[in-house]
Amino acid sequence: MEKIKAEIYRKTDEMRMRNLMGIMTLTDRISIESYRHLVREGKNGEDTVEIWTDAFNAALRDHQTVAIPGGDIPYYIDGTIIVPSNRCIVCEEDTVIRQTIGTEIILMRNENAADGSNMPMVRGNEDVNISILGGHWEESYTSRLGYRKSGKYDNTETFMGVSTLMFFSNVKGLTVRDVTFANTAGFSLQAGDAEDMWFERIRFLNCFADGLHINGNTENILIRDVKGHVGDDIVALNMYDWKNSSVNFGPMRTVLCEDVELDEASGYKAFRVQPGQYKFADGSVVDCTAEDIIIKNVRGMISYKLYFQTPAYKIGVEEPEWGGVGSGKNLFFEDITVDLAHPIDRFDGYENSDPVRGNMGVFEIGANIQNISFENINVTLHYDKYPMSYLLTVGPKSSLIGDGLETEVFDPYLSSSVGNVVLKDITVNGKKVTDYSDIVKTVKFSDINSDGRSTGEGIIENISVC
Repeated sequence: MEKIKAEIYRKTDEMRMRNLMGIMTLTDRISIESYRHLVREGKNGEDTVEIWTDAFNAALRDHQTVAIPGGDIPYYIDGTIIVPSNRCIVCEEDTVIRQTIGTEIILMRNENAADGSNMPMVRGNEDVNISILGGHWEESYTSRLGYRKSGKYDNTETFMGVSTLMFFSNVKGLTVRDVTFANTAGFSLQAGDAEDMWFERIRFLNCFADGLHINGNTENILIRDVKGHVGDDIVALNMYDWKNSSVNFGPMRTVLCEDVELDEASGYKAFRVQPGQYKFADGSVVDCTAEDIIIKNVRGMISYKLYFQTPAYKIGVEEPEWGGVGSGKNLFFEDITVDLAHPIDRFDGYENSDPVRGNMGVFEIGANIQNISFENINVTLHYDKYPMSYLLTVGPKSSLIGDGLETEVFDPYLSSSVGNVVLKDITVNGKKVTDYSDIVKTVKFSDINSDGRSTGEGIIENISVC
């Protein structure tokens, strides 16, 4: 396992150096001020402002590196900035690029962004060597709007599963550093079908959905020093996802994610890793696996979700969205502190410690994982209020909602298995763990919804404590 970790560090560092070298080759530089003649007047709510959309797109068509000076007045954008290959946007510390009020489409995407939701992506025309360095990139919202209401790919919703401020798909060599996102109603950044992605020193100010939303068919990812306030997962590694949340499905391999801190005021304190199985339009199935991933030095979260989940469905009336338990191997969680003060999802079954449905864990697995390691994990569990709290749960989940408890939130019919679990330097309520029997739970359901599709089981083949 230590050799595998060392290889993840080596590959992600080599990727970082490749991206740096790519940025250094972009010597054709221009200031956006040289394109001021393309600025036009437009509306931002009731105010008349300067609109820079055309200027940004022209500068990026013509030059490799575009410098955006700072100042007191934002650069207002009322459309989508298109970024071709071999481009770098460099912003000063006080540069603000702000989407105009009422704009419902994405602020930025790469030129050859592609939709991989109906069939596997065919590589060959991907964009390469794109970097965004610095700047405040903002929407003008005050709450989360929901899918297909903001951050759409375009006004005709050509790509249904896009809901973000920045979108990158079909790209190799993407760097986003020293960037602040603010007031985003959807995801701040969504990416997939990509190789060599480096995100560092990312900040979120008053954002309302996921921060970094990374989807499938991705490889060599470095995420480092990510902090701030979001309304959902600050980092979501969703190799599988719902159709309204992704257009990129497939494996995710070689990820180093470290130094992540969620603001205490954030409403949803979760970190998501979601493997699963996805069916393309022709009926072929891809296993969206999670492989060779290190998640290290994370603060502010109370839940780490590693389970497949479909959208909620009405029992006996609706069929769950098609999908299946995903797989993974060589997952490492290190240097993490968690106070499980309450359930991440405040459903009655958890709040009232339902004897069948009320199990909750800091780490919840609903996938077929070969090897998973937890090292230097410090957990507080509140047994007095939530006696069914655990460090780790494996197996299906179930919560019923609605006036008649007719809607199932999770997928209690799914079974999963973990081959090998390593617990090293684990502390629970101030005591070092030597016996895992009280902190690890395998969950088993037997037709709990009386619908013929609510029987599932979690299995752990081996656990070692050191």
